[in-house]
Amino acid sequence: MNTFTRTLLVTAIAATSFSASADLKPLNDGAMGDVTGQAGVTIDLSANVEVKEIAYQDKGFLVIDGLKLGGHSTAGATTALDDIRLTIDVAGTAADDLGNGGVFAGDYVAAALATDPATGAQDSAQLAANAAAVDGVETSQAVTDGDLVISLRSQSGAPVDYGLGIGSISLAKEADNAANIGNLSAMNADSTVLVSAMQIDGYLGPVDLIVQEEANSLNINAYFNATGAVTLPFMGTSLGFELHNRRGDSVIANSAGTMSFAHAQVDVSVKEDHFGAGQNALAVNVQDFSGDLDLTNITMGNGASIGSLYMTDVAVTAETVIYGH
Repeated sequence: MNTFTRTLLVTAIAATSFSASADLKPLNDGAMGDVTGQAGVTIDLSANVEVKEIAYQDKGFLVIDGLKLGGHSTAGATTALDDIRLTIDVAGTAADDLGNGGVFAGDYVAAALATDPATGAQDSAQLAANAAAVDGVETSQAVTDGDLVISLRSQSGAPVDYGLGIGSISLAKEADNAANIGNLSAMNADSTVLVSAMQIDGYLGPVDLIVQEEANSLNINAYFNATGAVTLPFMGTSLGFELHNRRGDSVIANSAGTMSFAHAQVDVSVKEDHFGAGQNALAVNVQDFSGDLDLTNITMGNGASIGSLYMTDVAVTAETVIYGH
């Protein structure tokens, strides 16, 4: 296992333990005995996260104010982000070494959305359709001996509800603001506000993170949906939005169309010798971002709606290299 893999494993365990309001219970001797001999680590998680201010300084500042992450909420993410189960495994020579049974995100979501939660019966036609759609968007990621696999699933089998609220995203000058970090929004009330009153609610499907043992590479494969609203004061615009996948040629949904998932897969790695020998950069390869995107009740200027915009079968791939300047 290389340094990158070991570092991510330690970070994942430490970050999960640090999560605010996490439901942690000590294990008694009997429970410890059940753990002995089992492969990997399982973490059940419930948490709320609030950050008053996040300030990025280049010369001036980009300020994110009032960030809240939790469960569904219409007035800010105040309920718990819960029902989460993380499994952390270092793979061996067989797929069944993995705590999630070797069932990765695409196969898991295809089967889950085709299964009636009340009866356990599976809709074979929906399963076939979901499996075909999943095969069309995922980039197969082989897991070999020594690779680190972190999988997010729900404890109950139902999708995990989440809520993300942001009070504002604004700009602030470099001059006279070094002493105001932690209270930049209040001290710069007349600065340009890029985003305000953003609330996103949605559901997380399965998420897998795979770190290769033989390369500095992290692959993230995720299924999710989102709905919400945002105001863009610097453009005099507000709108509602929904990201889903229940229309068009590529549909990943249940039979009723009441639950569907967009898909994102990103590969993060070191771009070696990007500027010359020994001069590396960060490579972010968007292997797939796909789904349907609705922008609703778009208002501009005087607050009157100019209509709605519906985009079906959005498919994005991109390669980026990121570095300082």
